[in-house]
Amino acid sequence: MRKKKLQDERVSLQRRRINSEACVILMTVLLASIPIQILLFNAPFEQFAVELICVFAICIYLIIRHIMLGLDIFGEEKQAQRVPVINSIAIGIGVTLINGIFSYSKYAEQYQDNIGSFIATLVITFISAGVGAFIPLSFIGYLNKKKQAKIHRQLEEYEQQD
Repeated sequence: MRKKKLQDERVSLQRRRINSEACVILMTVLLASIPIQILLFNAPFEQFAVELICVFAICIYLIIRHIMLGLDIFGEEKQAQRVPVINSIAIGIGVTLINGIFSYSKYAEQYQDNIGSFIATLVITFISAGVGAFIPLSFIGYLNKKKQAKIHRQLEEYEQQD
């Protein structure tokens, strides 16, 4: 029978922290590569589809794992109420900036005479992206609270049995 090597908790914690940081760096690089490919290289969707799919898959995996374990996704109660709104605004601004730059670089001659339509497009894009992000973020927060309440009830039942 093989002996399992005992590890110090500090070493395990540091390894987990390094792995977590590597995941954040990888996600950041994947996210940064998408607008770079679109704006600088004028790449078709097929060229950056893998990066986009990987980012969404990792996000979905992290969300599901956090909900299944009952971990706080958005933090403490007061902060948890503001996070979906702040994230929705940030996503709206990011999508609007990327879409505005891409759209203006592609259709600049059409916007020269009618800048109002460009601004209207940006406003509609911001509202759509913000609302489109707020709905799933709120749903994720709801699922997270529901799972935490279930775990809390199970712990209370377990304590009452003892």
